[in-house]
Amino acid sequence: MIPSPSDTIAAIATPHGEGGIGVIRLSGTRAIAIAGRLFRSPANVDLAHVASHTCHLGDIIDPRGSSGAIDQAIVTIFRDPHSYTGEDVVEISGHGSPRILERILSACLGQDARLAGPGEFTLRAFLSGRIDLTQAEAVADLIRSRTDKTQAAALAQLEGSLAREIRGMREALLPLLAHIEVGLDHSDDDHDFLRRDELASGCRSVAARMETILTSARVSKILRDGFRVALVGRPNVGKSSLLNALLKEDRAIVTPIAGTTRDTLEERLHWDGMPVVLTDTAGLRAASQDPVEQIGMDRSRQALEQSDVALGLFDGSEPLNADDRHVIELCAAKAHVWVVNKSDLPAGWPPAALSALNGGGPVVSVSARTGDGLDDLMRTAQSLALSETAPAGEARWLLNARHGRALEQARDALHRAADAAAENRFEECVALDLRAALNSLGDIIGETATEDLLGEIFSRFCVGK
Repeated sequence: MIPSPSDTIAAIATPHGEGGIGVIRLSGTRAIAIAGRLFRSPANVDLAHVASHTCHLGDIIDPRGSSGAIDQAIVTIFRDPHSYTGEDVVEISGHGSPRILERILSACLGQDARLAGPGEFTLRAFLSGRIDLTQAEAVADLIRSRTDKTQAAALAQLEGSLAREIRGMREALLPLLAHIEVGLDHSDDDHDFLRRDELASGCRSVAARMETILTSARVSKILRDGFRVALVGRPNVGKSSLLNALLKEDRAIVTPIAGTTRDTLEERLHWDGMPVVLTDTAGLRAASQDPVEQIGMDRSRQALEQSDVALGLFDGSEPLNADDRHVIELCAAKAHVWVVNKSDLPAGWPPAALSALNGGGPVVSVSARTGDGLDDLMRTAQSLALSETAPAGEARWLLNARHGRALEQARDALHRAADAAAENRFEECVALDLRAALNSLGDIIGETATEDLLGEIFSRFCVGK
């Protein structure tokens, strides 16, 4: 259930642990009055009468005790409606000791404030109309962003990029529905329905705009979670050496003994601002009688299946053998890059032979020992991971699964409406699907969101935001 907006809420708004500054945030009709009871200023400042967006230095006390000041702090006042939540907001910026922050928060709670729930400040910003639901979700994405591209996409969404597109589509659909409904309400009057071809064309035009946004879904997932890359190959071709070279640290054990890696090893890194989950795997053979090696190979195949891109690794100094061909067969159904390692050694076979086996797919020569070719490899793998969608630089929206489902439902409803119009079915059939599309779009920006949906979204926020 949505908490009562009549409560004044308080929470620590900065991360746990020691820091130079810690912030306690209050929001609600009693926020300034509560802060005033805790604040003592050498200049006898009365917070009840100060202007909005002003800062005041003083001591913070707990009126319930007589142990002196808790901390010296700066109190910042934001009066409604010009605040993050649209309510009166107070931020108490003290020294970043966890104990000090807990004592200040306790003093606030002792003056009739309530501890805020997860994301409740942002929920109040949504309920007051300061932001829509896509912008609220962008706040969480911005907090969790780990790369420049993720941060840029989340910030664009916080500034309303997706909401503007959704509202534009709703504005294109509403006249279509209104024209139909007026005709249904006044069927005995001299009302001209839209021509069926115009109605069908209008629905399909908006559906096409939805398809454009949906192409960002895969890029959005990669920006948020990273794309998975599996390093696969026969034993002793240099998978672990390549992992260490890409990470620029000795993370995996490397020896001349084939089969040193018996399990998968997963690491995270960034390639050109894109998060990547890189998995080193045990060597793959066409056949093995060793039960431990078989378990390792099963896990390698599982990592390959779960990956977005496979890096099939081969030893460029030795001829291809049956195990190499087994790797080629396993990777055939997966987006892959053939990586010819040990380019610093004399070539044992021409890379063109591998390209022919791969049907002309990408082949990159590298040296895990010297680092040659690694930049080219990273660019090729990233391009392949994004090849089904717009380039990452063109990802204007940071879609999540909820947005994708709602857009697909709206698109499908519009296709049904267009078909109904083209086939001269009753206007009620067209209107029904148009309403369904509008409701799905409304769910995205929060205009038709239920309490259960809001509870689910904001429960994933951190307390204090």
